[in-house]
Amino acid sequence: MRKIPRTARKYLNTSFFHVIVQGIDKEYIFRNEIYIERYLSLIEKYSKEVDINIIAYCMMNNHAHFLLETDYNKKMSQLMQKVNSIYAKYYNYKEGERVGYVFRDRFLSEPITDLRYLIQCIKYIHQNPVKAHMVRRCEDYKYSSYKNFLNKDISRISKNIELTIEDYKEICNNKDCKYNFIDINNKKSIKEEISNFLKEKNINLIEILSNRRILKQLIKYLKENSKIKYTDIMQELDITKGTMERLKKINKN
Repeated sequence: MRKIPRTARKYLNTSFFHVIVQGIDKEYIFRNEIYIERYLSLIEKYSKEVDINIIAYCMMNNHAHFLLETDYNKKMSQLMQKVNSIYAKYYNYKEGERVGYVFRDRFLSEPITDLRYLIQCIKYIHQNPVKAHMVRRCEDYKYSSYKNFLNKDISRISKNIELTIEDYKEICNNKDCKYNFIDINNKKSIKEEISNFLKEKNINLIEILSNRRILKQLIKYLKENSKIKYTDIMQELDITKGTMERLKKINKN
């Protein structure tokens, strides 16, 4: 089978990214402690090699969330490709010499465009197991960075992680965080429009990329509301030209 070339990822002017990886067909690729610890050890090892700061994370059964800080977004691709490649081989071996893809396409990444969004992202990541009814409180979940935040003894941090700018500086271990975000006076970005769609539908990005019907709705929303180009939508959502053409035809019917 000929491999279809992928569109290069293009990011806005930011140092912070919400990264999501998901098992193919929603398979429970992180269903036990051994698998989770293996993936986390790979992330920890190779993030140090490429100098990426892991701010927050949460490992779920069939997907995982990471909030990363990097001064060069190409490092993020290098990190995730390395980790996912090694983990896929490990997982296939542990599953009785399973063959085939382990992850759903490439990883998904969202640029964090302002401080408020960054704080909301930290909350969202840690609240995943609570919303999935796996635990009652964030601190009861073993496989997230929530307890790491509490253990940092940050004076103004509360149980639902309400942070101030000063709190976040401390979370970064007092390193020189440059807060390299988009100018809030810029015109609406595709990211903002997607965020509006998510709020309107009360869903998350995982649901969009896992459900073609919702994905079609999003594309139609972006075209009609903001006249966003199909090429920009493809780059932002990391979908191929062939997939886009099929969705465009369906939307016209």
